[in-house]
Amino acid sequence: MKDKKPARPSAGKKRKDDVVRMRIPADQKQALINAAAREGLELSAWLRQLALRAAGALPMPPDRKRRT
Repeated sequence: MKDKKPARPSAGKKRKDDVVRMRIPADQKQALINAAAREGLELSAWLRQLALRAAGALPMPPDRKRRT
């Protein structure tokens, strides 16, 4: 039987090596999990998008842009 080779990351995706940890109460964590689920995302992906948008490193989706 042949050994499986580890999957290679796709050319277009950046490898996520660093980890960010934060301490929050269980009820707040559940609120974040619920919000991520409403968007159809895992918690880490949802938090990453939220933080990058707040930092200006990711554009806001068209349906959520502020009206001036």
